[in-house]
Formats: sequence, C-alpha cells, structure tokens
Amino acid sequence: MNILVVNDDGINAIGIDILAHHLMKYGRVVVVAPNQGRSAASHSIVISDSIYFGEANRFSDIKSYEISGTPADCVRLGSSLLNIDFDLVFSGVNDGLNCGTDIFYSGTVAAAREGMILGIPSVAISTDFGSFDIVKNELDDLLKYIFDNKLYSKDYVLNINFPKKTFTKSLGYRFTKQGIKLYKTVFMEVENKKYKERDSKVTIDNDINDVTLGEKGYITFVPLGLDQTSHMSLDNLMKYEK
Repeated sequence: MNILVVNDDGINAIGIDILAHHLMKYGRVVVVAPNQGRSAASHSIVISDSIYFGEANRFSDIKSYEISGTPADCVRLGSSLLNIDFDLVFSGVNDGLNCGTDIFYSGTVAAAREGMILGIPSVAISTDFGSFDIVKNELDDLLKYIFDNKLYSKDYVLNINFPKKTFTKSLGYRFTKQGIKLYKTVFMEVENKKYKERDSKVTIDNDINDVTLGEKGYITFVPLGLDQTSHMSLDNLMKYEK
C-alpha cells in the first residue's frame, strides 16, 4: 500500500515520526508536513499565493517533504505532485486531543478530511498534550486492529483519540459519536489593541461520546462524514416551502 502521512504540528513533530515509522510494516510511507506548526488551521487552504514544496530529509529511511501551506494542502499537493496513487492517508499523531467540537478547529482532522474529499480512505489520530508514552506503547496494536479489520473507508474519516493523559494505559476501544464542547473564551490585552486568549470556560455534554469515553480511559473511534446538514432541522424547515 502507498500511505501518505501528514500532520498539523509540523515536519519536526514527534507524533509524525512515531506514526510514520509504525506504518512502515503496512506499505510504502511518504511524509508531507507543514514546515512549521499549523495547529487549529482547520480546513483552510492556500488558493491565491504560491506554496513551497520541497524535500525535507527529515528521516533517513522515509521519503519526506515539507510545504509552506496548511495541513489540508499537504494532502492536496502530496497527491498531486508526487505521482503516487495513495491508498491511505494517516494524519497525526497530533499533540492534543481532537474530540468533540475541537474537530472543527483541527488541522489534523481537516487533513484527513481532505483525503476523503479526494477519494482516499483517511484516518486521523490524536493524543492528549505531551502524552506520547501511551502512543509509543499502544500504537502498534492500534494500527494492527485498524488494518486487520479494515476500519478505513472512503465513506468517512476515522477520527481516533487516545484517552486523557491521566491514563498511562487505555481501557480498550470504543466506537462512539462526536461529543459537544462549548467554549466561552476570555481575552486579555497584551499590547495596545492587541489581544491574546487568557482562558476558556468549557462546557461538555454528559452523553456517551468521544469526550466522555476518553475521560474514562478509552481509545475512541468516531466516523466523520462530509454532510453537515441537520436533517431533522431540514425536515422541520421544509414545511415553510412555497
């Protein structure tokens, strides 16, 4: 298999190093990553400016490239310029969870979504900030589970999150839905008319979902689609048609 590995933390991030090397047993791995951190880039792409794309020589045993664009651009340029028919896109391992409504901000998830848009089965993997020990210990089994069961699909992005960093070992795997995290952010002035986020009050729904299961110690799997239509709302609104 030809596997494209991307991220939003940048070409020098530890997570992409771990993921790319663990994937080598499943096929030919090629890395394309931003030349700097692009966290919370969401699904932005560069459309009016030129984008640098060149060899990175990040690894001695894996071909790697860096770009000046976004995580989604990594997939766009990698699939276009490298003359390789990629069978899979893996994005991550991100330094920071991407569960609940964080997926809307996430460049990691967006890169996988771009793979899906291009018709390539795609997987996004994230862990809590700084908790790469659990990734190193469990990623091999996780990838085997994914490949043995062929959990990847063109019909969805498989969004995977390791548990909260309070857990050094996961309690198992759970397939679930996306949770809801609502932010109320407070900003402070750091210079004249320049502001920076000070803190955020986060409200989390208590339903069973990727957020709550991650807090209980599980690795979570959420299939994410492209259709963001609220179909229940659409059915209700259609009665107003003229």
